[in-house]
Amino acid sequence: NKLNHGLDLGNNPIGQPTAFCIGVGVNPGAINLDEEIKRFEYKVEAGAQYAITQPVFDTEQLSDFLKRIEHVRIPIVAGIWPLVSYRNAEFLHNEVPGVRVTPSIMERMRVASEKNKEAAREEGLKIARESLLEARDQIQGVQVSAPFGNVRYALEVFDVLDEFGAKRNNKVSVVR
Repeated sequence: NKLNHGLDLGNNPIGQPTAFCIGVGVNPGAINLDEEIKRFEYKVEAGAQYAITQPVFDTEQLSDFLKRIEHVRIPIVAGIWPLVSYRNAEFLHNEVPGVRVTPSIMERMRVASEKNKEAAREEGLKIARESLLEARDQIQGVQVSAPFGNVRYALEVFDVLDEFGAKRNNKVSVVR
């Protein structure tokens, strides 16, 4: 925040102020949610202008979190991760702190992965699209991850917005 006021960390003038947009991470699935909320509030007080969540698979958990931070008025961007396999779901659930893949999603990915890779990929896209639609009215944006660098796969998640927007006669814009 100081850089945007023309100062370095030691409060020395740097000449022209910068115009950085300051974003922070926030974890709706944190083990100690009270502590996560305190840290988030501190980040906002320090100048955060928006926050991006960990990948969201549990939209109920996201909703509960958003209710607890509704007094904090900065845009929230939900992280969406299109799963590619049951193994991918297991890894995110077990190895990435704060990411909770619900039992029902784990089961869907297990069943799809037993069929073949393409079935798993399609189910992962379907889940990501469902998460996006369930969360979209509560958040100000989404950040879709490209699993294993596959940008085209990530972009396919947004197809549901085109379809959903057309059905509701809403304008939906997707920056690709």
